[in-house]
Amino acid sequence: MAGSELSIRQVEAFRALMASRTVTRAAHALGVSQPAVSRLLADFEASVGFALFERKHGRLWPTGQAHALHAEVERAFSGFDRVVQAAAQIREQRRGAICVAAAPEFAADFLPRVAAAFAHEHAGVDISLLTLGAAQALERVAAQRCDLAIVGETVSTCGVRLERLGQWPMRGIVPRGHPLARKRALNAAHCEGEAFVSFATGTPERVRIDRLFAECGVTRRTGVEADYAQAVVTLVEAGMGIALIDPVTAAVAGARVAVKRFEPALEVAVMVARNERQETAPLADAFARHAAAALARLR
Repeated sequence: MAGSELSIRQVEAFRALMASRTVTRAAHALGVSQPAVSRLLADFEASVGFALFERKHGRLWPTGQAHALHAEVERAFSGFDRVVQAAAQIREQRRGAICVAAAPEFAADFLPRVAAAFAHEHAGVDISLLTLGAAQALERVAAQRCDLAIVGETVSTCGVRLERLGQWPMRGIVPRGHPLARKRALNAAHCEGEAFVSFATGTPERVRIDRLFAECGVTRRTGVEADYAQAVVTLVEAGMGIALIDPVTAAVAGARVAVKRFEPALEVAVMVARNERQETAPLADAFARHAAAALARLR
C-alpha cells in the first residue's frame, strides 16, 4: 500500500534530488553511494504511489506532483530544523525561562543587576523576577512555582534546600551631616543614647542586632522601625536615626546616607533556595553563579 513503507531517509533523498537534480550530487550531499540514492528514490516513489522524476538529457526533472510534494516536505523540514535549533539553544542555555524570587533587600537593586548580567550571557531566556518576603519566596520554591529564591539567613521550609552564597558583615548607616558621619568606622559604643532605626520586632535582623547591643551593654533610643532594609535607609536619610543594614542594601545606599564599617562585626549570610525534590536546572545553576559572583564583588 502506498505510504506504508515511507521513511525519513527516503524523504531526505527526495529532497536532495530536488535540490541537485542529479543522483551524483545528491549522493555526495547525503554521504552515500549513487546506487543507494537510486534505491531510496525508487522506494519513495513506491511508497507515495506516483512517479516523481522524469529523466531528460541525462538529468532528472521533477513532475508536477513532485513539486507539490516538495512544498510540503520543505514545510515539514523547516519545523524539524526549528526543533534542532531549539535543542541547540537549550543545550547552550540560550532558550528557556527562569523565575527567581527574592526578599526585598535583594530585589530592589541587586537582583535586577544579576539578571542583566545573566541575560547578556543567555540571550533568548525569559526571566521573571518576584519580590516576596522570605517565607513567601521559600513557599514558591517548595511549590515549584519559581526556580530559586535569594534570601537572607533563614530557617528552611519543608521541601526547600538552602545553600549559602556567602557571608558579609552588616554596615552602619548614618544621616549625612550627622556627627557620626565623620567617623571612619562605627562601633557599638558610638550608638549609646542615639536614635536608632530598627527592623520590625521579631524579624531575624532585629533579634540579632538587639542581642549584639545587649551583649555590648549599649542602650539605644529605638522609636522607629520598618520591615524592609530600603525603608530603614529612607528613614535614616530623613534624619530619624542611625541603623545597621545588610551589605547588599548598603552597597547602593551610599548616595543617600553615610555608610560605615561597624564593629563588632555582625555577619549576615545570603542564601539561595531550591526545591529539594527538583532536579538541578542548568539555567538556575547559572543564575546562582552570577548571584554569587555579584555578592563577592561587594567586598
